[in-house]
Amino acid sequence: MVLENLRDWMGRIEAMATDVVARLAPWTAPLPTAYLVGRATVEHLRWPTAVGIVVAIIVESLGLATTATALELREYNKSKRKSDPFAPFALSAVLVGVYFAVAVGLTVALDIVPTLATYAPAIFPILSLCGVTVLALRGDHRRRVVTLAQGKAERKAARQRRKSAARRAELEPAQVAHYTETGDNTRKRARAILAERPGISGSELGRKLGRSERLGRKLKAELLPELELTVSSNGREAS
Repeated sequence: MVLENLRDWMGRIEAMATDVVARLAPWTAPLPTAYLVGRATVEHLRWPTAVGIVVAIIVESLGLATTATALELREYNKSKRKSDPFAPFALSAVLVGVYFAVAVGLTVALDIVPTLATYAPAIFPILSLCGVTVLALRGDHRRRVVTLAQGKAERKAARQRRKSAARRAELEPAQVAHYTETGDNTRKRARAILAERPGISGSELGRKLGRSERLGRKLKAELLPELELTVSSNGREAS
């Protein structure tokens, strides 16, 4: 029993340690490349050490941003519906390629061909353009996701309205039957109203009876001839 508990405890410790390493390793992986980029900037371009550190941070941060953006857009395209717009994964993949070329160029190519240091500064405007493009891609993707979420919410609300309308339609027949009933009491009340106001409109007759306007028009058409009333212009019974 004690040995089994010890194995369980060791297993939990191992799982926790593995999880910590798995979370930290991706963030520490760029450090060697950052060091090599910074060193190359200082040694080959003859820039100050502080600037070399800044360049290393920029290059690796851009690499992280471009890779994360490319994976996010790829995952979106895989899981989206056919009617949803595509995300520009190809452009994000190109940006990853640019990062890779810059990193290799600053860490390997300059050591192999030192004369390339003359052309190396041209890399940094390209990095600036890549950074702006990444920001635009991510902003555009956020708007795309928000728009799709709003559309989904609107479709859900529309479905709920249709379900509510269907439930009301199931309950309404009895109410409609009551609302349009033409029982003796309803006809009696209609005759009384028409006897007093033969010029009343069918719609108003229905409202006074607490029934539909359609029923009011129907009762007026049926009962007014029975009463043998002549409607004068002022709506009173003619003498």
